[in-house]
Amino acid sequence: MASSTVKADGKQPRVSPKAGQPSSPESSLTWCLTHLCKPGPPGGAEHQTGSCRDTDKRSKMCQWRALVAIRTQHIKGDKAGIARFRAKGGLRILLNLLKHPECSRKTLDLALSILANCCTELETRVEVRKLEGINIVVDIMKRNVALDTVQNRAARALGNLAMDPESAALIHSAGGIPLLLLCVSLSSAPSSPTVTPPSDSCPKLECAQSAARALLYLSDSPTNRLSLLTQGTLSALAPLIAPEYPQGLRRAALRTLHELTRGCGVECAREISRSGVLTQLAVMASGESGEHFEELALKTLANMCSQGCLRPLVGSLGVIQKFTEEVKRDPLKSGVFLKALCLCCKEAVNRAKVKENGGLEVLMKFLSSHQNHPLSRFAILACVDFVFDESALEQLQELGLVPVLVALLVKLTRGEEHTMEKMDVSISSNMSHNELLSSSCLESFDFPPPEGSRREEAGREQGSSSFLSLRSWLLSEGLISSEGDLLDSSCADAEWASLNPSSSSPQTSSPNPDSSHSPKTSCSSSSVSRKAASPLSPVSSSSSSWSIPDPPSSSRITPQTLTASSIVCSSNNTPVSPSTVSSSQKRRRSPSAASLTKVTLDSPPGVPRTSTYHHPYHPEPWTPESPILLLLSRFSHASDPSAALVSPSVVSGLLCYLTQHQDPSSRCFRMLCRLSCNPSCLQALVRTGSVALIRHRLCLSDDGSERRQRQTDRVKAKVKQLGDALLNNLRVQCESGFGSGVLTHVMLSGSESDKMSCALSLPFISR
Repeated sequence: MASSTVKADGKQPRVSPKAGQPSSPESSLTWCLTHLCKPGPPGGAEHQTGSCRDTDKRSKMCQWRALVAIRTQHIKGDKAGIARFRAKGGLRILLNLLKHPECSRKTLDLALSILANCCTELETRVEVRKLEGINIVVDIMKRNVALDTVQNRAARALGNLAMDPESAALIHSAGGIPLLLLCVSLSSAPSSPTVTPPSDSCPKLECAQSAARALLYLSDSPTNRLSLLTQGTLSALAPLIAPEYPQGLRRAALRTLHELTRGCGVECAREISRSGVLTQLAVMASGESGEHFEELALKTLANMCSQGCLRPLVGSLGVIQKFTEEVKRDPLKSGVFLKALCLCCKEAVNRAKVKENGGLEVLMKFLSSHQNHPLSRFAILACVDFVFDESALEQLQELGLVPVLVALLVKLTRGEEHTMEKMDVSISSNMSHNELLSSSCLESFDFPPPEGSRREEAGREQGSSSFLSLRSWLLSEGLISSEGDLLDSSCADAEWASLNPSSSSPQTSSPNPDSSHSPKTSCSSSSVSRKAASPLSPVSSSSSSWSIPDPPSSSRITPQTLTASSIVCSSNNTPVSPSTVSSSQKRRRSPSAASLTKVTLDSPPGVPRTSTYHHPYHPEPWTPESPILLLLSRFSHASDPSAALVSPSVVSGLLCYLTQHQDPSSRCFRMLCRLSCNPSCLQALVRTGSVALIRHRLCLSDDGSERRQRQTDRVKAKVKQLGDALLNNLRVQCESGFGSGVLTHVMLSGSESDKMSCALSLPFISR
């Protein structure tokens, strides 16, 4: 927020010394202050004699000369003059003068102008606050509502005072906001088409500009912004950015609108919908009004992207391309545009626009170059929003998303996220930590909001993702004007009341790559999740969590001791692909599978997971690594994920996470198991030496590292059991005809390094 102060206006007449006079008395500040505090003669004018009237006239003349001299000589041009005026008690004398109800309009104008100029200094603002000058100025505005010039200078004084948070709070509590809004409303009515556009010197417009500037400084905190919004500030300022008004007024109104939309909340979104300001902001953002309006209008629209109900409307204005261009130009200086671009990926109607305008390339370039930047989390979450878009995933994979994700996962595992947390606080002086990483803006308008919202209880049909996506599209196309237009309030209340809010949570209304919520057996839950998934949804081969029994007494783990969702192999030791297991589970339900004891990887005692946000695709506890693992898991569902996921760096990173993270996610367990069961990955696992790496990192005894020691014995046992299970899956594949052919091919036609890796792997995957 700019901290510039309004310069003194030079519209008051100056008093020149008489010809031949060596020096005028006005050059003495002491003389000026003496005549300022001289009271007029007592009694009414009708009871005064002629000599008294002459004395009163001379006193007022001297008072006027003193005000002009202070204004034009003693406080103009340098801070030292204001300091001298303050040191000699000038502020107290000036405020006492302003208290008199008999002050003429000209005296009020000049005295308020002097006060406003003095309040450009911090020390003056502090002293005026102590002398209760804010209440005096507010009282003047109340008494002189019809005088535009007095209102203008009083609003300018309040604007300068409001640069201090303490003064801003006092102005709010003193009732200054309605008076400033009254100044703005004086010129907010649309002009007639036949009337000539108002000139810059119109008193009403000057008053509105000063009031708009004061409101800018009065919106310095979330509490103050909410207070302004509830009093109708946004709706009052919206008409003032129209092209028929002077540029100074338009700029002041736009700056205040931009400040009001910071951390855009529900009340702000409601006021934006009512005011109709989006259309005019779109014109400004297009550049038709000039560059100085374009950037500020774009930032205002970017602020509005914090609310899901506004994002479809903002995206329909064509600004997503502008956001992309700004981030391309300078990613580090375009944080507000990068965040807006990431948030626009939350709704399906805007995701298509992001893809069309090169948004995926921009996000990947930012992730590759600035992995430690706090906004990289928003970029990753934006990629998660494309998790069921096959073409987008292919593009992200080609752009190198997987290595970036693994590198970030390793950093999170090694505790380097604490450095990123420190950067969060100091990323920008204009964006607080709470505004930057607030989870409220991450809620998609395509999915029901969290519990406690009326829309969540709107029924299964109106709460479904397809209905909400349709609503987003209707909003973006302008076919409906607000989010509530599709709700029939006459018949919906009774229907909503009969629903259980917990049954329509965001997680149950969206597909999930490898988890489900069914309380039934793992095979039935897999089939249910496949039926509910979209055509782009991958085939799931696991239950809601990585589930394996406790380690048996014997060192060898047989396929029969593991559930079909964790280690996929049949009773005759034939390797089975995930899709084969899923289809076989649909054809028959094994009674023994339902009776198996399942042990899930819960959090270790004393280390609870903190879940402040739940993604609709990820029903498990949401942790910093959850979006990374969700994307990697989605890539593992490809028919041949070996090119993306089976490489020394990727496998090493995943094993590092499993062995060094205090509470590794079960999603990583399932993903590695899925890769070990995929015949397309066998050759890559053997060639890259991943087999030996798995045995060394997962199956052997504790390596004694500090981070490994932080894991509980239960987690260590699960990790070791996973390693044995992975090797057993690979062993089952190698004993088949296909696996034997793969090993033979590598040993006969592979490079020397491939042959070496295969030879080192054979003892662990062959009997």
